[in-house]
Amino acid sequence: MNTSLRTPALVAGISLALMVVLAPLGLLWALPAGANGAAALTVLVIAVLDVLAGVALYPVLKSGGELLALSAAALRVAYGAVFAVAAGFLLVPADTERFQAIWDAGLFIFGLHLAVVGVAVIRSPTIPTWIGLLVLIAGAGYAIDSATIALLPANPTMIGEFTFVGEVVLLVWLIGWCGRTRGIRTDRHVAATGSVR
Repeated sequence: MNTSLRTPALVAGISLALMVVLAPLGLLWALPAGANGAAALTVLVIAVLDVLAGVALYPVLKSGGELLALSAAALRVAYGAVFAVAAGFLLVPADTERFQAIWDAGLFIFGLHLAVVGVAVIRSPTIPTWIGLLVLIAGAGYAIDSATIALLPANPTMIGEFTFVGEVVLLVWLIGWCGRTRGIRTDRHVAATGSVR
């Protein structure tokens, strides 16, 4: 693996990890409690982290295709922008229904982002294919949820609640393994030693 990917992988992974911590605080605690200012601030921070993660993922995903990596980055940045716009509706005068509607629509873009990431990971020779499959499934879950919220608001699906595992696996891989060379057999090592052990 390319050790030059270690820094962007850590930036992306840590950004995703921070979002995992911040999202429940802002959306499951502050927002229901009526602390709209705190929720808006949290959403804005998450939007910035989304942009950071999207840009940092670009070099990590390039081995799966430059166009796919660029598309994944652009979709993540677009989702961050949508989320930031939604945050504005939590400020005075607060309109939580409009915030939710914009966020729900934005989740379609997020689902597309994850689907493109999944395809890039599957095509990459340096990232385990099974991670790409899980991320692709996660993306499909979010996209389907967003579409059914728009088309069937009385009976939307909640697939994303079960398919999100791919995101977590990607986060862990980015922080723990991407760009590390320890324990990785290289062709040069095999040629020099004549052994794959």
